[in-house]
Amino acid sequence: MNGFIDAGSRPSLLGPLETETKTQETPAPVVVEVLEAYLSKGMVFLRDPSKLMDLRERAFGTLTGDKITLSPYETFYLVEKKRIYVLDEKSKQSRSLQQLVTRLAVGKPTIWTKYLVYRDLRDRGYLVREGEAGYDFESFGKGAMRRLVSIVFEGGESTLEKLARLSAKANKDGKDLVLAVIDRRTDIVYYTLNPETFQSQ
Repeated sequence: MNGFIDAGSRPSLLGPLETETKTQETPAPVVVEVLEAYLSKGMVFLRDPSKLMDLRERAFGTLTGDKITLSPYETFYLVEKKRIYVLDEKSKQSRSLQQLVTRLAVGKPTIWTKYLVYRDLRDRGYLVREGEAGYDFESFGKGAMRRLVSIVFEGGESTLEKLARLSAKANKDGKDLVLAVIDRRTDIVYYTLNPETFQSQ
């Protein structure tokens, strides 16, 4: 099994004895608009999709009529990155990240731990959507290959038979299966699996 994400470093353009003498102007800070979202009946959405092309181009949200509905993972991420703030549609009161997690985690005890994987992939530059049945997420955006992500918790149960089945299905669809293993400290390690991985098992 091989890790699919490598950390690289950019070499310095200056030699060991060179100094940079050219004065560089400090670029003006980029002002990012914080968007208004609404919480209603356990769902978070934004209005006026025509003004939200930046989010749509980065694979956030699902267009439903005249609204863009966000998944809980997308909501947590955009609130944490200060791209949106969420108001209760009825009371118009602002909802904090902790309040949103409490509200949207009902019946989903592992939602925050899975969010840590979602956030990590987004922070690494991948576009991430919720996965089809059997997978947690689908990631794309770096290279041509799309990846189906399955999360395994340290100490949890995940049989070779199940992983082989998920890998074969992903391979059939022309995608890689990536295993995201989370330990008790919430550190995440990724492994790319393919059908050949299981042939000798």
